[in-house]
Amino acid sequence: MDETQDLFFETRFLDSYAGSIMTEPATAVVELVANGWDAYATEVEILWPDAETERQFMVRDNGHGMTLEEFRFIWRAMSYDRVKRSGLTIEPPSNLDGLPRPVFGRNGKGRFASFCFSSEYLVTSCKGGAKFTCRVKRSPTAPLVIELVEHIKSGVGGHGTEIRGCGEIAQIGLDEAGARDIIGSRFLAEPAFKVHLNGRQISFSDISSQSLSTTTLAIPGIGEVTIHHIDTRKADKTTKQHGIAWWVQRRAVGDFGWRGSDVERILDGRSSEAKRFTFIVEADFLNQANAVKADWSGFEDDNATWKDVQLAVQRRIREIIDQTNQAARESKRTSVFDRVGGAVNSLAPLGKDRVTTFINEVVDNCPNFGEQEIIQLTTILTKLENSKSLYGLLDVLHRQSSDDYDALHEMLKEWTIGLAKIVLDEIKTRMRLIEELKRKLEEPGVDEVHELQPLFTKGLWMFGAEFESIEFTSNQGMTKVIQNIFGVKDGRGSRNRPDFVVLDDGSIGLYARSSYDESFNEDGIEHLVIIDLKTTGLAIGSTEKEQIWKYVKELRSRGHLRMTTKVDGFILGDRIEEGEGQPRIEGDTVRIIPLHYDTIVRRAEKRLMNLYAKVQAAPFLEEGRASLEQFLEPIPVQQAQLLDVRL
Repeated sequence: MDETQDLFFETRFLDSYAGSIMTEPATAVVELVANGWDAYATEVEILWPDAETERQFMVRDNGHGMTLEEFRFIWRAMSYDRVKRSGLTIEPPSNLDGLPRPVFGRNGKGRFASFCFSSEYLVTSCKGGAKFTCRVKRSPTAPLVIELVEHIKSGVGGHGTEIRGCGEIAQIGLDEAGARDIIGSRFLAEPAFKVHLNGRQISFSDISSQSLSTTTLAIPGIGEVTIHHIDTRKADKTTKQHGIAWWVQRRAVGDFGWRGSDVERILDGRSSEAKRFTFIVEADFLNQANAVKADWSGFEDDNATWKDVQLAVQRRIREIIDQTNQAARESKRTSVFDRVGGAVNSLAPLGKDRVTTFINEVVDNCPNFGEQEIIQLTTILTKLENSKSLYGLLDVLHRQSSDDYDALHEMLKEWTIGLAKIVLDEIKTRMRLIEELKRKLEEPGVDEVHELQPLFTKGLWMFGAEFESIEFTSNQGMTKVIQNIFGVKDGRGSRNRPDFVVLDDGSIGLYARSSYDESFNEDGIEHLVIIDLKTTGLAIGSTEKEQIWKYVKELRSRGHLRMTTKVDGFILGDRIEEGEGQPRIEGDTVRIIPLHYDTIVRRAEKRLMNLYAKVQAAPFLEEGRASLEQFLEPIPVQQAQLLDVRL
């Protein structure tokens, strides 16, 4: 019987969902101040918690505020989409003049930040004449429990929101001075947005000297600007609360951030700096130069003074960023050379110069690359310099798709390159043999000895797994075959050579596996395979089977085969006489089997799990079809031609 149960949450759900917002006070306080910014507040007041004096955390703003219905929806909605419901900007309250303000929040997780300071808290908000107070806490089975404490539906003046802790005060590792530094480094760019902490407004003086520097820039014939550089020293998740803010007569002009030509002229792709630095530029003379738009939403693009000032300031800001990063770059450069210097010094002078230049270029121009990443890349380049192919591997990788990179990554997690090459080389060789065998069999009257027999010499695996490692020889005299295969030095053979015997109607090859005594010494032949290749157009019948049987009897009579030696004789052709398709069996150890060439090709493809059909477009098959004969044939000797040369 099916039972329907309510969804429930483990106690750690909210900690996992909200993450550092609930565990790191620096992140939590920034989120709470950002909530005031997003509500178009101009004033935010904060009381910093103190467990010893039992002072609870409090944050209050004079922004739009919320109705009870809005609060219940926003606080209860998981994965709340603020942009979808309210847009990327917010208008000022009705009693306040101002331009639309870009918002910071997106998913509403900032509402959980208060749990970083207290186990439960009260939310009080006023909007449209109404006021409510709700208690927010957690339970073992619910991530949020909301209790209505007070609701006044009308007659209340003002607007804004207050969040005040009312539960157990959390022990946090951030003091008031640290909170001032963090808030000031992110929320001083807009002079109309004021934040007070414990009754005192946060200002530039609250930012530590490590995070704040101020410089002046004289622009000839125009005036002097003041540039405040705020470095949070750790990149935030986004570029919000960072960028360039322009102040004219202590009033912000337009939105602050990285905009327009700032991205190209200053950042040049450096996303880490974009999430870390804020610059406040004070240029009061721009108002007298009529460079400010009437509504203060920005500057007049065609104003000559603005153009000159913007370009000069952008250049100076880029210099500041470069100077700030120089020490970090030199430290990174030294660490990299300490780690890889030995390997780089072992390279030839030209290779050493290339790798050293690479390190310097990456350190200077790619600040997002960490020390470990540069070391890994340098190690790869050093190995490429030492390899025979040099940078050919990079050219191969350049031509691959991103999916191929993913596949290569997965493969290399389970295989070393050396092991993978062994396997792939064997597969490649076998597939090339299948390709060449198919091509040769399409040509009637093929010369088996020079064209087919070498293929079977390299492809005994096509006949079965037991033939994978058989030692073999080909196209040698009877004496050499007996010496190499059977281990008998003084043997003699007849006209019926058990080697790659060239006949009018085909060729024959013999392959043997040794037997061993109890001391693991070779004592004869355990298994013999005879492969008789017939020319195309000749039907295989009883005569061809009898010929194989004659070879077996002769080898037995000369003592090269025991009566217990297993013998498999394969006769291959493109046709078989009617009624002759069955194997011929002689005793318990001899089988003589007629096979179609097509049959052995199909067996080979199945033994390769039909890979041939799946990868026919493989480069080694596409490019190799024109050169396979050269791959299989011996190198021609040109001595005769040299003798004909006359000086």
